[in-house]
Amino acid sequence: MILVVTGNGKGKTTSAIGTALRGLGWGKTVSVVFFDKGGSHYGEQTIFDFLQGKMNVFRFGLERFNEAKQTFRFENLPGDFEEAEKALAKVRTLLTQNHFLVVADELINAMNLGLVKETEVKKLVEDCPVETHLMLTGRNAPAWLIEKADMVSEVKEVKHHYKKTRKAIQGIDY
Repeated sequence: MILVVTGNGKGKTTSAIGTALRGLGWGKTVSVVFFDKGGSHYGEQTIFDFLQGKMNVFRFGLERFNEAKQTFRFENLPGDFEEAEKALAKVRTLLTQNHFLVVADELINAMNLGLVKETEVKKLVEDCPVETHLMLTGRNAPAWLIEKADMVSEVKEVKHHYKKTRKAIQGIDY
C-alpha cells in the first residue's frame, strides 16, 4: 500500500514516525529513511538510538539548519544530490527485504527540489511489493502520486509561530 502525508503544515514527519511506532508496537518490521535531513539537531534521534535493533533508521543529507544561528540553507550543494541518491538506494534495498513499513520521509520534497528524479520516485511506487507499505512525506505531492496512493493525508497550516517569532523551538520544531 502507498501512503502519502503532504501539505504545507507542520506534522508530516511526526505522523510518519507515529505510524512507524504503531507498526513497531505490533512487532512489525519497520524502517525509516530520512531524505535531506542531515545534522544532529533532531530530538527524535535519541529515541531512535534507544530503539536501535528494533526499528531501522537511516538519516541522509547534509546539514541545512544551523541551530546556533537559527538559519536554514536553501541552496542545493553537490553533496545534497549524492546524499539523496544514497537515501533512494537505501529505500530500494529495503523494499526487497520483506518490510511491513518503509517510511521515505521528505522524499517528496527531495523530488520537488530536484535532488531525486520524479521517474525514480514513480519507479519506487510502482515496484513496491504488495506486502510492504511505503509511506512518503513532503510538501506539494504531485497529482500522479495522490492518484496512485492508497491513502493521502494533507497537513494544513492554519497558524504557525514562525510568523511571529521566526525561531525554531527545540522539542517542537526539531
